Amino acid sequence: MKHWAVRISILIVIILVARQPDLELDHQGKTISYKGLVQPTDYSGVTNETCTARRLSSVEHPYIENTIPAIDKAFELGADTVHLNIHATTDKQLAVFHDWTLDCRTNGEGVTSKQTMAHLKTLDAGYGYRVGEEETYPLRGKGLGLIPSLAEVLEQFPEKSFLLNLKTAGPDAVEVLTNHLEKLSEAQRNRLSFIGLQSVSEGIIEKFPNQKTYSKEVGKRCLVKYIFIGWSRYYPKSCANTTLVLPEQFGRILWGWPDQFAARAQQNGSEVYLYQTKQPYAKESDYREQGIGLFTADMYGLAEAAKSQ
Repeated sequence: MKHWAVRISILIVIILVARQPDLELDHQGKTISYKGLVQPTDYSGVTNETCTARRLSSVEHPYIENTIPAIDKAFELGADTVHLNIHATTDKQLAVFHDWTLDCRTNGEGVTSKQTMAHLKTLDAGYGYRVGEEETYPLRGKGLGLIPSLAEVLEQFPEKSFLLNLKTAGPDAVEVLTNHLEKLSEAQRNRLSFIGLQSVSEGIIEKFPNQKTYSKEVGKRCLVKYIFIGWSRYYPKSCANTTLVLPEQFGRILWGWPDQFAARAQQNGSEVYLYQTKQPYAKESDYREQGIGLFTADMYGLAEAAKSQ
């Protein structure tokens, strides 16, 4: 008899959950532009050791990733947020640059975080970009002095939003970052969110508990729990007040995907993005109308698709 009572109780709960009205989206999904703007790149077989600057499939525009001109153009093309990589330098500044080392993309050598900001300013940010196996370097000489500091970027775009990835590991780098954040107003910090290492997220949250951060560890903890109990419309606290960045194939296994999952996230202070950084832009995985943001490396393709609608 007890087993029947338990089964009936579970059935009643399921019926009550199913009869709850759908949540309304607060807004449509937003757009993050990867590294400002990037050139079309062949990512097949790429590893952590691959120099992707030498894997360009073509050169479609004059912009070099992670530079102020590229950021400016990304916002002009409709980006709501720009993703940038940053490194702590030896003179305690934050340089906007992708790689751990300088050898692939620039005419410099060595570990990025072991340089001064002044030295990085002497380099050519476009030096190493090559199309396929051709010995031609179409951006060489066009990136002299274009590696910016984060302070310069925020001064140039005071009202814009950025998703930042601190690639330098260790407590000293986190201290450089948090010291920089302390100099910003609350309104300025609210326009920044962070993605990357769990240790960086923890260091930021320790000083700024309300700052939006995201790491793979947070994603696993949040989404595994949601997969098991999301049917009940419960939204885990670990998924709240963050920027959730999901690979394209992941969304389909989440309860309420896409619009109801997005609505639950928005109700809990989070934004959800589908990670579509490989080019070209693909309309079939653009769910912005259903509340899921787009994290894209092809702002030009996105802008062209919008024109043709």
